[in-house]
Amino acid sequence: MGSFDSFGEFLSMGGYAIYVWSAYAFFVVILIFNIWQPMLARKKYFKQLLKREQVQQERAQARHNQEEMTNDSAS
Repeated sequence: MGSFDSFGEFLSMGGYAIYVWSAYAFFVVILIFNIWQPMLARKKYFKQLLKREQVQQERAQARHNQEEMTNDSAS
């Protein structure tokens, strides 16, 4: 383990363990956030896109039905 004589000494980091291990923990939290957040944003984007497509289809169908009714009443 390099300059450490035992695993316990490695974990204590020469008396600076709280600083070293908290820095590693902070790094891991930020890393997980940087992976997780874009995944959530992507999921939200695709949900919004699907909803927008559904609304457009409903509007097109309503427009088509309105045109049919107008054409039927004009006949």
